[in-house]
Amino acid sequence: MLKLYFLLYYEFFKIGIFAIGGGYATLPFLYFLQSKYNWFSLDELTNMIAVSNITPGPIGINMATYTGYTTAGILGSVITTTAIITAPFITAVIIMKLINKFKSCREINYIFKGLRPASCALLISIGLKLLYQTITFTKEDWSFPVQFDYHAIILFIILILPFSFMKKRPLLVILAGAIFGIILK
Repeated sequence: MLKLYFLLYYEFFKIGIFAIGGGYATLPFLYFLQSKYNWFSLDELTNMIAVSNITPGPIGINMATYTGYTTAGILGSVITTTAIITAPFITAVIIMKLINKFKSCREINYIFKGLRPASCALLISIGLKLLYQTITFTKEDWSFPVQFDYHAIILFIILILPFSFMKKRPLLVILAGAIFGIILK
């Protein structure tokens, strides 16, 4: 069990280092962890995202806590939460010390201009995989033939429209999804 705790800390420390762009940037790493260690299924990853969206706090930390708990109980959740915040905390302290020195450095600005599209590409890739899993009955990536879950497709369209075009609050969209999920079973 001690080996599992060290492995959880190590993996989530790495996620904390490289998850540039906020909590959703942890999704590609969690997707990778699912395939590498099988600590949770793709269904559980989808549930993890849903639960992390409706619980208070940063989503990346919520997902780390959830993963740690489902993998190794309460101690696992403490370990993963601590691990994911350690690197960003150290980085923030260092950046705060150096920010005035490098504020006008072109190379640093170029680095961040490259990191933003890379983060978006990772998020879109994982988003498409999760969408595929959500609207089909298939539990594998991109397998054929596909059987579609038409209730999920209709619910997706109904919920994406207000959020995308009218900028409704995310919590309302999540609550509406939960209510429609109960109604449609």
